[in-house]
Amino acid sequence: MLVTKRQFLKITAGTVAAVALADNALALTALQPVVEVGNPLGEYPDRSWERVYHDQYRYDSSFTWCCSPNDTHACRIRAFVRNGVVMRVEQNYDHQTYEDMYGNRGTFAHNPRMCLKGYTYHRRVYGPYRLKGPLMRRGWKAWMDDGSPELDPTVMTKYKFNARYLDDMLRVSWDTAFTYLAKAMIVIANRYSGEAGARRLREQGYPPEMIEMMKGSGVRSMKFRAGMPVLGVIGKMGITRMNGGCGALLDSWVRKVGPENAQGGRYFNNLTWHGDQDPSQPFWSGAQAIDCDLSDMRFSKMNTSWGKNFVENKMPEAHWKLESIERGGRVVVITPEYNPTAQRADYWMPVRPETDGALFLGACKIILDDGLQDSDFIRSSTDLPLLIRTDTLQYLDPRDVIKDYAFPDFSKTYSGKVQGLSPSQIARLGGFMVWDLNQDKAVPLHRELVGWHFKNSGLDPALTGSFRVKLLSGREADVMPLFQMYQVHLQDYDLDTVHQINRCPKDLIVRWARDNGTIKPAAIHNGEGVCHYFHMTSMGRAAAMVMTLTGNMGKFGTGCHTWSGNYKVGVWAATPWSGEGIGIHTGENPFKITTDPNAHGKEINYRPYYYGEETTYWNHGDTALIVNTPKYGRRVFTGKTHMPTPSKLRWVANVNILNNSKHHYDMVKNVDPHIEAIVTQDIEMTSDVNHADVSFAVNGWMEFTYPEMTATVSNPWMQVWKGGIRPLYDTRNDLDTVAGVAAKLTEITGDGRFKDYFKFVYDNRVDVYVQRLLDAGSTSYGYNADTMLKSEKGWMVMTRTYPRIPLWEETNESKPHWTRSGRLETYRVEPEAIEYGENFISHREGTEATPYLPNAIMSSNPYIRPDDYGIPITAQHHDDKTVRNIKLPWAEIKRYANPLWEKGYQFYCVTPKTRHRVHSQWSVNDWVQMYESNFGDAYRMDKRTPGVGEHQIHINPSAAKDRGINDGDYVYVDGNPVDRPYRGWKPSDPYYKVARLMIRAKYNPAFPYHVTMAKHAPYVSTAKSVKGHETRPDGRAIALDTGYQSNFRYGAQQSFTRSWLMPMHQLDSLPGKMANKWKFKWGFEIDHHAVNTVPKECLIRITKAEDGGIGGRGPWEPVRTGFTPGQENEFMIKWLKGDHIKIKV
Repeated sequence: MLVTKRQFLKITAGTVAAVALADNALALTALQPVVEVGNPLGEYPDRSWERVYHDQYRYDSSFTWCCSPNDTHACRIRAFVRNGVVMRVEQNYDHQTYEDMYGNRGTFAHNPRMCLKGYTYHRRVYGPYRLKGPLMRRGWKAWMDDGSPELDPTVMTKYKFNARYLDDMLRVSWDTAFTYLAKAMIVIANRYSGEAGARRLREQGYPPEMIEMMKGSGVRSMKFRAGMPVLGVIGKMGITRMNGGCGALLDSWVRKVGPENAQGGRYFNNLTWHGDQDPSQPFWSGAQAIDCDLSDMRFSKMNTSWGKNFVENKMPEAHWKLESIERGGRVVVITPEYNPTAQRADYWMPVRPETDGALFLGACKIILDDGLQDSDFIRSSTDLPLLIRTDTLQYLDPRDVIKDYAFPDFSKTYSGKVQGLSPSQIARLGGFMVWDLNQDKAVPLHRELVGWHFKNSGLDPALTGSFRVKLLSGREADVMPLFQMYQVHLQDYDLDTVHQINRCPKDLIVRWARDNGTIKPAAIHNGEGVCHYFHMTSMGRAAAMVMTLTGNMGKFGTGCHTWSGNYKVGVWAATPWSGEGIGIHTGENPFKITTDPNAHGKEINYRPYYYGEETTYWNHGDTALIVNTPKYGRRVFTGKTHMPTPSKLRWVANVNILNNSKHHYDMVKNVDPHIEAIVTQDIEMTSDVNHADVSFAVNGWMEFTYPEMTATVSNPWMQVWKGGIRPLYDTRNDLDTVAGVAAKLTEITGDGRFKDYFKFVYDNRVDVYVQRLLDAGSTSYGYNADTMLKSEKGWMVMTRTYPRIPLWEETNESKPHWTRSGRLETYRVEPEAIEYGENFISHREGTEATPYLPNAIMSSNPYIRPDDYGIPITAQHHDDKTVRNIKLPWAEIKRYANPLWEKGYQFYCVTPKTRHRVHSQWSVNDWVQMYESNFGDAYRMDKRTPGVGEHQIHINPSAAKDRGINDGDYVYVDGNPVDRPYRGWKPSDPYYKVARLMIRAKYNPAFPYHVTMAKHAPYVSTAKSVKGHETRPDGRAIALDTGYQSNFRYGAQQSFTRSWLMPMHQLDSLPGKMANKWKFKWGFEIDHHAVNTVPKECLIRITKAEDGGIGGRGPWEPVRTGFTPGQENEFMIKWLKGDHIKIKV
């Protein structure tokens, strides 16, 4: 730092004065000679420092609490309190005491558990960004006071619905907030009910299918999202309880209908909205997700991390992977970039983004060509022996071959007793046949002939060959075992072609395939990263096929696993003997409320009135996937079970939904102005709060005044806790907010059931809800809420194995899977899948993230027959590219260039979660801001820095240099200009300056030339944060009125992303297990089979904006040292090579 002569004189004058005022003792102390210490272990003359040390660590009391963000860990942490203030937190080292009702215990191996997020959480609690009470937008309050006129352009402008980001936020009382929101709910319910409501929606341009889904109820335009509700099932799920219970009561009051016709609101989802659901798993397993306890990694001898930076993103669990190495396991990493997990791997397999499916299919071909498959497992547990008709591409159904064929009676077996399949559902699933080599004919094979039941059947099904079968109609049909059809299909995936597609070295492809074919047990672990691509369905199915062919399913150390997000409501699974699981809290019948505090969970009357909805439809312009095709005209690709409704009220808890939404600025400018009430509840000043109409300030995990409960995906613990410090401000628990609005609805309507629905909140007996949940869940049945709370520790989720092994019963006890055939499935017979060319597993290019022909199917297989709907190969509208299905061999696909790539948008951008934050949480924590990027600076020497740190984009040094970008420069990052950063943007629009991303560029040679990385979901720029950045003397990007702190100067990571509605995620015909029940369902289920958002499906252009040096002058200072990546001086190059050391012999 430069010091002027004037400043130097001031400093020295002050120093002289201070010395003159110092007493003699200070002078003598300063002149004391050094004390020599002979043996410090024997004696130490001056131990006064220990008083300071002990004083720093002194505390009055301590308590444990659960750090419960959406990172799948839920660490139990101990906080130390002094004078009522949390001074520090520490890992608790007590997992060896965790137990269940049967005496099973955890082990010391789980210690320690806590990362930087838990370590800094109290800095959020006591930080400057806390919400201190309820807030209300000035314009919205005026709109309510003026009678809530309908939103036409004039009204939107007058009350700033189209410029919420410029409006003032008013501090109001809780009573005022509850009153206004209750009245708004009544207004919206009335306005959009009945034919008058439908007429309004038609005039607003909503499609008839969405209006029909309203079912005449205005309440169905209300969207409630319990943000990652398993993080706090009592409070967060309170939003869902309000949605279904009070929503149905409100609809009954508004439309004067009874319980049979009342409707609740729509339940915005979580896992699929985050893009964290592996959308392939319902297709091959029938289940929502196949995930093991991560301690199962110890058992694997072949452990593949696919698209997951395990070391960085699974911090409390990362040691399990490393311990597999200690136990002789082989670790492989498949990612585009060389990441921290790859550094610990036996070998790293670099791939072009979104081409992983080609790699896995190439591996399958090698496994089959080398004869490394597990043929017994294939015959007994997969769909590969089943016969497929070559004309219809459907299973050969015995009802078409055998006169008067009847399915077996499954009423007393697993399919009927456990899976709950009725005879009509069995018929809907269909029948199956194999070619029995013993009888030399096609014979039926029902869904329970799996495992040892199959082996005892005497059947010997052919895996290869082509056969002809006579049908009851008199026609003959050619049929082939699916195994044979895959032999045909995989001819396209030879080693040379696979290498050309995904760029992985050939020797590594062969090595990985043979390792999986010879090393057992083997497992593939993917997190959320690869799920963020449009074609994860096919990629995930391909990965599972590798494990299926080699028999690596359902045993310790095996499987194809995902464990992204805390979606696991299935922990509190519903069963006939325990009750309705988590549903008794979210779906208690509001017309038959149980007010007895001693009632068992099984006694609660269950009837959920809410209906799930994929949040991505709101993110897609608040509409479904409907395309005008040249061949068929208007075509609806969104299934009826998936169909959204118009959004007129949005109420979310525990989530920064707008901040984290793809196409963020389009939502602000073009979608949310049509929503009449936006409500959020959080602990901090988020961008959602800055765009909301009503904001509720809620308590943090340390401040809860009554019990809360959580469980997680990656470990076996269920936990109940409450806070250990008093709330700092005028804040409430999450459940208090919905209870307060419910009480106002009672006051306004005169119906006491609104308030009674939250009776135990008002009785201060929230533990009743906790106990009911424990009673009704199959894995918690028998636990006592009070015992769990007082124990201050976690308790084991009571599953049949530890670690939890998915598919264990199917593999080891020969139970049928939750699939159509009762087997692991590699083929799809749904009519939509055949139409889309997705019946076989194929590689498909991305809809945007590709240099080649978008969305092309790489195959010459004659049994793939997609429909392109007449959409030309030149079509560029995002929905046209989404639904267009063109099948071509690789030689043809690579001839076509993506027009966007040709226009200079030549970078993929991966957007993973960060080790320092969880989504947007912790974004403005000071320590995190400094640690998270290379540009942290507590002194903010460069006043352009938005805070004490800022976001960065990682870029290959050669790619940056080719564009004149130096390490540390500010760059503009632009997405497809057709619609990003928002539809209708113009360079002259002042909001475009707010929305266009400016970010620091960081050289990182770990990334390939065309691959960049910007971590997911920091706090976005708003109009007010930009104004603060440009007008404050210190340059901080902070809103002058609300104090909102952005992590950017301009724009956001979501400036270049958009929504995509994948057709395969919207089927009505896909069967599978309900997420929280032992029952089959078809089509949509929230966070299960639903549209998965895909933020990595993008291409970006990067151009230089400003120099990286202080004040925009010259290069960023560290570059001058010669020690930074891509800018190494001669000595650094020698050091990296090890040439700076000379060994003398």
